[in-house]
Amino acid sequence: MINYTLKQLYSFEAVVRTKSFTKASKELFITQPAVYMQVQQLTKNIGSDLIHTNGKVIIPTFIGTKLYQTCLDVIRTLENSHSEIEQTLNPDSGHLQIAVATTTNSFVSRILAKFKSKYPQMTFHLEVTNRKLLLEKLNNHSTDLVIMGEPPSDLPLTTQPFMENPLIAIAHPEHPLLSNKKNSIKTLVKETLITREQGSGTRITIERITGMKFNSDIEINSNEAIIEAVQAGLGIGFVSKHTVKLELDNNIIKQLNVDNFPITRHWHVVHQSKNKLSPIAQRFKDFIIDNSTMV
Repeated sequence: MINYTLKQLYSFEAVVRTKSFTKASKELFITQPAVYMQVQQLTKNIGSDLIHTNGKVIIPTFIGTKLYQTCLDVIRTLENSHSEIEQTLNPDSGHLQIAVATTTNSFVSRILAKFKSKYPQMTFHLEVTNRKLLLEKLNNHSTDLVIMGEPPSDLPLTTQPFMENPLIAIAHPEHPLLSNKKNSIKTLVKETLITREQGSGTRITIERITGMKFNSDIEINSNEAIIEAVQAGLGIGFVSKHTVKLELDNNIIKQLNVDNFPITRHWHVVHQSKNKLSPIAQRFKDFIIDNSTMV
């Protein structure tokens, strides 16, 4: 029977993740020798080397890699249990980790403000990022909920659509194509087209539905910058209609009538299927779905 303590598992996990005894000791608020002693004792209890060093970098052995995954599972279970107990005792509190696509920023803040007013004791950390990093967070279980456009089909995810997300083409108010009642895709591809970076949900959706290949070397990784580029007359842009409501209302930019547009997709609230949501995360998920028409 293998014996090990929680201190040993926490120490080993921190050393492998940070690749350093020094960094692990600072994170755990104990001395470096104490961390080293915990890892050495764990190695003795397991009966096999768990780490080796490559220069100054610490790398887990095969057995160490297996044990590291066990550490992650044990720590996650303990922290989830602590959170559940805390929220059972005080169901209106809890901490929420949420990551959202950059294009959701126009409405997520409003949803969080309404939710916070209903549960004033809860806390949250909001990260606004691109699709690639959202998928990484889902893969490594580092967030409770993700709000994004089209979820990937190759991951074990629980997804719930909650609101329409129309993608539109936008142009400078004086762009000549605005005089046309409708523009074809063939007409559009003759223009300078401004879009998000390779791999963005917006770009993937437009290319899949319209068959259009972007002919410009102008790629911008934020919707705000795309809007500014269109305002400057650089070309035609493609954005979620939710992100440009103010600009459209004030005629700073115009919506361009194009075949197949608007492309209507949905926003989704997403989490790992095998992750049991904390009470506050479940409440927020339900709140999003129930209040989507108010956004």
